[in-house]
Amino acid sequence: MHDYKPLRQPTVYESDCAKEWTKLIASDDRSTAKIRASELRVNLSVQLTRFTSDYVDFNTRSFNGQVPAPTIKVCPGDSLIVTLTNELKAGRSNNTNLHLHGMHLPPVGDADNVMPFVEPGGQRRYTYEIRQDHPAGTFWYHPHVQGNENSHLNGMMAGTLIVVDRPADLPTELAAMDDLILLLQAVCVENCLNMYDNLEDALENKFRDEEDGVWPTDLEIVENDADVPLNDTSLPTVFVNGQYLPTVNLAVGEYKRLRVVNAIANNVAEVVTTHGSGCTLDVLAMDGIYFDTPKPKDVIVIPPGGRADVAIMCAEVGKFYLETDCASSRNKLLGLENQHRVPSQRIMKLKVTKEPKDEDSDDGSESGRSATAKRLPYTLPNRPAYMQDTIGGDNNPPFIEEGNTYNFEFSVWMDKGIKYGVNHEKLNPSHINYSMPVNEMQQWELSVKDYRKPSLMDAGSSSGDRRLKTKCRSMNHPFHMHATHFQVSGMDDETDPNGVLFEVGEWRDTLPLFRGGVQIRFTPRDYMIGHIFAHCHIASHVDGGMAQLVRVYNPEEDDGDNSDSAGSEADGSGSDASSDAEDEDDEDESGSASEGSEKAEDDEEEG
Repeated sequence: MHDYKPLRQPTVYESDCAKEWTKLIASDDRSTAKIRASELRVNLSVQLTRFTSDYVDFNTRSFNGQVPAPTIKVCPGDSLIVTLTNELKAGRSNNTNLHLHGMHLPPVGDADNVMPFVEPGGQRRYTYEIRQDHPAGTFWYHPHVQGNENSHLNGMMAGTLIVVDRPADLPTELAAMDDLILLLQAVCVENCLNMYDNLEDALENKFRDEEDGVWPTDLEIVENDADVPLNDTSLPTVFVNGQYLPTVNLAVGEYKRLRVVNAIANNVAEVVTTHGSGCTLDVLAMDGIYFDTPKPKDVIVIPPGGRADVAIMCAEVGKFYLETDCASSRNKLLGLENQHRVPSQRIMKLKVTKEPKDEDSDDGSESGRSATAKRLPYTLPNRPAYMQDTIGGDNNPPFIEEGNTYNFEFSVWMDKGIKYGVNHEKLNPSHINYSMPVNEMQQWELSVKDYRKPSLMDAGSSSGDRRLKTKCRSMNHPFHMHATHFQVSGMDDETDPNGVLFEVGEWRDTLPLFRGGVQIRFTPRDYMIGHIFAHCHIASHVDGGMAQLVRVYNPEEDDGDNSDSAGSEADGSGSDASSDAEDEDDEDESGSASEGSEKAEDDEEEG
C-alpha cells in the first residue's frame, strides 16, 4: 500500500525532445535549445485492474494497469502516436476511446476525434501532430465515449499530458523548482449524495443499461475503524496519484511547482492550504496557459477537467496540509456544499523542515533541480501568437462579424425525471448545432438556466409539479470546448464579483458556471476544421446529453450550412450514444424520480 507515504509520480513516457529539454532546463545554459521534431510512440492497453489502498479495494478499468495512467511528455512540434488496445470483455460500457483534453489538435480522422470508439477486442491508432507553436503546459487525457464517461472517470481512468516548456522561455526561478504532478481522483463507496458518484453503480454503468453485462467490481471496504476516512461513505474521498493523503517535504521558504489536475468525474475542487499555516499558493497557469505574472490565491477553484499550475511555499517549520475546502461562503458562486463540490478534507501532507529532506526522493521530482528554489518569477512565458488578446480597449474593441455570436445555455428541466441539455435540447450526435468559419473571431454568451423552478414552468404544469419543483437544487456546470482555449471577455455582476472563480482576460478550456452570464471570445483556426464538442464537464451531465456539436469550416470551400448531418467522422464507428444514453437520466441525482421528489421536499434548497 502507498497511502500516507511520500507522493509518488506516475510512470513517464517522454519523447526524445522532452528528455533533452528536461535536461537543459536543469542546466545553466538553456538558450541553446532548439525545436527538434521527435516522435513518441505509446501503447495504451485498456484492461481490468485491481485498485488497492489501505481503505478500499475494487476492480476498475485502467490504462496499462496503472492508476493513475502514465504521464506523457512531448515538445511542441513532436508527433505523438498512441495505439489504444481494448482488452476488456464485450459490452457497450466497455467501449472506449481517447481524448487529449485542452490540446490544440484536429478533431477529425485519427487525431483528437472522439466520435469513433474502440470496442472490446479492438484497436485504434491515434496520430497527433503537435503544433510547433503549441502552448507549453499541463493537459490530460481520458476516455470520451458518450454514455460511458461517468463510468470511466469514476473508475479513475485518466493520465496527465505535459507539453514541456521551451528551455529558453522558462524563467530561472521556475526552472529551479521541483515539478510535481498531482492528479486528483475520488471514490464514493455507498449512499452517495450524488448518486452518479456511487462507485459500484458507476463502474457497472447502471445509469445507462442495466442489461449490459456485469462488471466484477468486488468492492472491499475497511469497516469498524474510527480512523477510516471513508466512514462518511456518502461523500467522495480524494486520492492524489492513486494515494490517500501522501506526503511532500519542503524546506522553509522553498517553492515547488504543483501541476494539479482535477480528474474527478463530477465535482469541483476548491484547493487551499491549512488555515494559519503560513503556506502560500501562487497560481502560475490555469488550463495550461500561463498568466502574465504569478497570482496569489487563498483558494484555487478547479472544475472537473481543469488544471492549475501552482507554486507552493511554506514559511514556517511544521506539518501542514493541502486541502479541499467546500466553504458555504462560496455557495452563491458554485452551489450548495457537497453539490458537485468536493467535500472539505485533507488531501496531501506538507512536511516543512529547516533544511531540504534527502529522503523525499520518492516524490519523483525532476532530477538535477535545486531543492531550495526561493523566489517566484516576475514574469511568465508568453502565449503563442495565434492566441492574441481578444478584448482590446475602450477605443479599439475587436471587430466581430455579424453571425459570429452564439448563445450557449446549459439547461436543466423535468420530463419524466431530470433532463440535461444545451439550449433546452439534449445532444443529438448526428446534428450540427452551430457552425463557425475559420479565422473569424467568435463571441459566445454562456449561461445556466434551471427550468424546474416554478417561475419558469408553463401554465399547464400541475400543482403537484409546482410543489415538487419549488425547492430544486441549482448546480454548477463547467463549460468545456474541444480543440481550443477561449478568453473570458466579460461577465455579469453576479457571476463572480470578487474574481474567486476566474477573471476577465483569463484563457481557459474549462470554466465553472453557476449563475449569471459569461462572455467568451476565441478565433477558430484551420486545424479545428471538422466537428468539435462543447459540453458540460460534469461527467454524468454530458452522458445525459448536456453537449452540442459545433462545426468549423473554411468559407472559401464551404458555406457552413448547419443543416448538414454530422455523420460519424469515423471509419466504421460512430458515437456510442443510444436510446439507453438518451434515457439514462430519467432519475434525479439523489435517487429515483419519486425518491428525488421526496428528498426535494425535505432538504433541497434553491440556489
